[in-house]
Amino acid sequence: MKSGRWATFAAWGLITLGLALRLRQYLANRSLWIDEAMLALNILNRNVAGLLGKLDYEQGAPLGFLLLEKLAATLFGGGERALRLLPLLAGCAALILFHFLARELLEEPGALSALALFAVSPALIYYSSEVKQYSSDVLIALVLLYLAWRPPRSALLAQNLLLLVTGMLAVWFSHPAVFVLAAIGLMRLVETRHNPWPTLAVGAGWLVSFGVLYLVSLRALAQDAYLLNYWGDYFASGPLAALLGLFEFPAGLGAWPAALLAGICLAGLGVLFTRRPQSAGGLVLIFLITLLASSLQKYPFAGRMMLFSVPLIYLLCGAALEGLFRLGLRPALAAFLAVSLAGGLLGAPALTSARAFLAPKYPEHIRPALAYWQANRLPGDVLYVYNWALPAFRYYSDGQAGYIAGGLHPGDPQALLAELDPLKGRGRVWVLFAHVYETAEYNEKDLMLAYLKQLGEKKRQFIEPGSSVYLYLFDMK
Repeated sequence: MKSGRWATFAAWGLITLGLALRLRQYLANRSLWIDEAMLALNILNRNVAGLLGKLDYEQGAPLGFLLLEKLAATLFGGGERALRLLPLLAGCAALILFHFLARELLEEPGALSALALFAVSPALIYYSSEVKQYSSDVLIALVLLYLAWRPPRSALLAQNLLLLVTGMLAVWFSHPAVFVLAAIGLMRLVETRHNPWPTLAVGAGWLVSFGVLYLVSLRALAQDAYLLNYWGDYFASGPLAALLGLFEFPAGLGAWPAALLAGICLAGLGVLFTRRPQSAGGLVLIFLITLLASSLQKYPFAGRMMLFSVPLIYLLCGAALEGLFRLGLRPALAAFLAVSLAGGLLGAPALTSARAFLAPKYPEHIRPALAYWQANRLPGDVLYVYNWALPAFRYYSDGQAGYIAGGLHPGDPQALLAELDPLKGRGRVWVLFAHVYETAEYNEKDLMLAYLKQLGEKKRQFIEPGSSVYLYLFDMK
């Protein structure tokens, strides 16, 4: 579709805004939190061959992503910014590519609205600066959809070859890419049903690549008891509830009732179907296939694991807004309703992202606590590191010895407290907490602090504002 000059200007203005929000998040340079630190330790402490096996800390990530992260760490060092460079580049590239995809599928009002949602999305901004694969999941999904949904601009053989190669590579860099490819393949089979052999050949190539990947990596992940238990609550047992849950997170539209958002998306799906039935069908299939995988306990249908689906939700919202201009309303009324809908959808995510831009949040920001400890410790001091703080501590301590590692005692507070008994009589004891485990009955940090006060006297504390990192000094004599 040809865009007017104003629309082009507005689109690139939104892209500039989105890039600025992502760059601000990256430059804030918060400390690695536990999930990032656990994956970072694997990337830094293993060689390339080691990344092909089962990872430490029960981590799992696409092999291609791990190898690119290893390359970034080798070239630029193992600091936070080097490790977050790939997610940042993926997040920025996804923003630009989404503009072209939305422009292919929607008219100017819908495309701009969808792009605005993408630009200010808190989740898409945040995961553009996290040492995990979710940002690249979004980019790879968009690359595949753009190649599949754009009108033919070259010979069919060339397009099929491009899809073949891209799809075979994509599954190695993104786990949910297989759902996107499955949806694309099924819709292309319907479209080319009179001559399905080229599509079947492309699909066969994808299956071969996925089969090799499954044997090398995914089979072990699929059988990992810890991960299956960890994600147990997120496997879709109720498809409708799982779908509606995406509106709040990761789509960031939770300020609106989920039922209303579902109605908006269904209206958008109807609009998209009238213009691009293949794209509308593929979009629906992506959700259905992912739900099927989730019901089989193969992929969690929730949270950050579904970040790749956020652009699809925004496309449907943009299509619904575009549909207002097709209802036969007076132009002024249609424009008023469209602006009201766009403003309502954008309000909450834009406000959240604006606040994060002005005052970035630093969850589990452990660096200042470690700097305080380094500056104030004395010879002979003891450092006890709470179990859930260990990954981040090990990342930042650079192999430092001489600390006591806390044990893991879920659901057993007595065992948790018992490991503090040997600290009595040790003199000055520092206690570092991060990522505190909490149940309905007790908070491990609070429980341990109360017990430590019985064993000794608290002398000082360091609590990082806006974080969940705590450092205490006790006199245990």
